[in-house]
This record gives sequence, C-alpha cells and structure tokens, in this order.
Amino acid sequence: MDKEYYTPKEVRALLGMTYSGLQNQINTGNLHPVIPPGRKQKLYLKQEVDTLKAQREAWERSHHVAQAAVPPTFGQASIADLREAAELADAVFGTGHPLSLHTRLACLQKNPALDYVLKQGDQIVGFFSLLPLPSQTILDLLQGRRTVSDLSARDILPSVPGQTVDLFGLALGVRPGASLKTRRTWGELLLLGARRVIVNLGHLGIIIATLSAQSETPLGCHLITHLGFTQIVSPLEGLHNFTIDVEPSGLPFLLDY
Repeated sequence: MDKEYYTPKEVRALLGMTYSGLQNQINTGNLHPVIPPGRKQKLYLKQEVDTLKAQREAWERSHHVAQAAVPPTFGQASIADLREAAELADAVFGTGHPLSLHTRLACLQKNPALDYVLKQGDQIVGFFSLLPLPSQTILDLLQGRRTVSDLSARDILPSVPGQTVDLFGLALGVRPGASLKTRRTWGELLLLGARRVIVNLGHLGIIIATLSAQSETPLGCHLITHLGFTQIVSPLEGLHNFTIDVEPSGLPFLLDY
C-alpha cells in the first residue's frame, strides 16, 4: 500500500512546503488526504502529489520562460527533446502519459517526422504529435476498440512520397502556468506550425487521405477545432473525436497542400 501513498513529511519535502503550505493545498482542493484502513496517519495518493508537483514545476518554468525576450520557434523534435516533451505532456494531461518514453523513442526512430515542439529559448512551451497509422487502427481508436496506450512502433507507418496515408493527431498542447495572453500566443504559433507540417507533407509528395484526433481537454478541443477539424460522435464519455476528410474539406490551408 505504501507504494501508492506519500506520508505528510514526504509530501512537504517533495513540494518544498511548510505544514501550513500543505494545509493550504488541502483547503484549496489540490490534495485530498486519506486514512487507509488500519492506519492512523493521513496519507496522500502518489499520483495526485506527483501531478501537483509537475504542475508547480511547469508553472515555475513557464513564468520564467514567459519573461524571455527570445521569440518562440517551431520545429521537428529531436530525440534529446523527448524527455522534456514527455514531462510537459504530464503537466498538461496529468502524470502517466499513454505512451511511455521508451515507446515514443522507438516510434521516433522508426519515423523521425512524428513529434514537433515549440520552444522559447531552450525551453519547450508547446508540442504536437502526428502519427501515420493504418486506417483500421485509427478507426479502432475512434471507436474505443483500442486506446493510445496500445500503440507501439509496429503501428507507425513510414512517410513515403507517392503513398497515401491517414494521420492521427496524438497530442497538441502548450505549457500551463503562463498568462492567458502568453498561452494564446503559444497556441496560435503551435497551430501555424502544425499547418505547415501538414502542408509540407504534401510538398514532399505524401498523399494525406484523412486527419483524425482525440482530446479530453477543453484547450485541446479548442486547438483542434481551430485547425479545421469536424467533431464526430465518440462512444467514450469525456473523449472527443475529430476528423478531416482532406480532399473535399475545402479548408484554406489545405488548398496549399
């Protein structure tokens, strides 16, 4: 049981808080201590504490990055970027990203054109992942017959000029903690970068039949909708499905494609 919980002392050490600071986190609803059967001392779920720790660290980094004068830049992620991108995904979606760092590394080694990052200086402030997958795999994801955590490098298709592919947007998000204005700017730059990625695939001769995506967060749904996706029915509560049938879509940025 102890593997699932932290003691109050461990929580204060991890979060760098005094007793009153920890109590404030409880009062504001960020932490929910429990007393397991047979115990007298309150304990804290590790997952909840780890998520709060990741969010606080993300806010501190974002607050620092937002002050920087260096303009953000969008580009293809390197293998060296993966760990920080995974940590950012944890801060956005909560700990326990559906694809492990090992799996993401294997996927990127099979096809380098999967992950993209928005950086301000040397800090990643946004990320975007677009996976070429078999059409049946995407359908299974949208219908709930498979989950993203089931994916492996074996599912990833190569990007070959002249071949038709279906693309699945795995992740799209910006670092939390900065001001709303800053996050909106990052979101707009991330969307512009995502559009360039899709258009550039066309310039390379890669034929995109459909684009699909899922999101559980309001911001993710907002960003996906602004890319031009149409929301479709999802059989899973809380998980929203989106798609674009590229050829008949008529979307302005896809006309460049």
